[in-house]
Amino acid sequence: MIANALKFYGQAFRRHLPFVFATLALTLMFTAVNTVTEISDHARAGRDIFWGRPLLYEVTSAIAIMIMLPLIIHVGRHRPPSLSTWGRNVPYYLMASVIFSAGHVLVMVGLRKAASPFLFGTTYEFLPDGLGPIPYEYWKDLRTFILLFAGFNMIEAVLKAKAATRAAAQAIELKSGASRILINPESFLFAKGAANYAEIQSTDGESLARITLSELEEKLANAGMQVVRVHRSYLVNKDAIRKIDPLPGGDLSLTLKGNHKIRASRRYKAALATETNND
Repeated sequence: MIANALKFYGQAFRRHLPFVFATLALTLMFTAVNTVTEISDHARAGRDIFWGRPLLYEVTSAIAIMIMLPLIIHVGRHRPPSLSTWGRNVPYYLMASVIFSAGHVLVMVGLRKAASPFLFGTTYEFLPDGLGPIPYEYWKDLRTFILLFAGFNMIEAVLKAKAATRAAAQAIELKSGASRILINPESFLFAKGAANYAEIQSTDGESLARITLSELEEKLANAGMQVVRVHRSYLVNKDAIRKIDPLPGGDLSLTLKGNHKIRASRRYKAALATETNND
């Protein structure tokens, strides 16, 4: 169970490292600022407070935010904001924000309850005066949700713009009969080879090119793509692999972006596992 959870977080975070690192940096900054502010407020009011208590409260909140970060990534990937879908997505965003808030509070409170007896010799009480502060807690989490959601989409937009510019400069030119076609390396999903031809499937559609799989693999690798041979006749974009399922006999079934399915030969299982780094 723990291994599966670590794999889940590893996959979610690895695919969106700029957003994860930006969130971590901001969270650490707010943790430090809020801790110092809380201690200073108590000192100005003439009230004594052990510095470890506000630090624990801020750190547990930060940990809970990072644990709930895959939810932000999921919403950002599957329901990105746009003028045409905004109205339909608002209920979805609100539901996601409630889940985010509930998860944040549950993890945060759980960590505080577990740590307080060992650190302070006391128990931690959440909402000792009843449920009145719940709307305020949700309002704070809603602002955090909006900030993270906006940050994710801004970073993704910048990265996609840079990728589009880079792809335009790195487009691969291939022969297709008497014509020539341009393939955007980052749109490449997989290719099926047959003699000196390759049926190339990309997010832009399907193309037939006069090129061997080995030659295509070299061109894509030179363009910075991580491609892997999964069968004598198939070449796959590593980053397009979404799911790997075992099949009877030792072969593997690969599900790619766009729900394309490819059968990977057991002969290439070791190379596939190494290349995909268990994605």
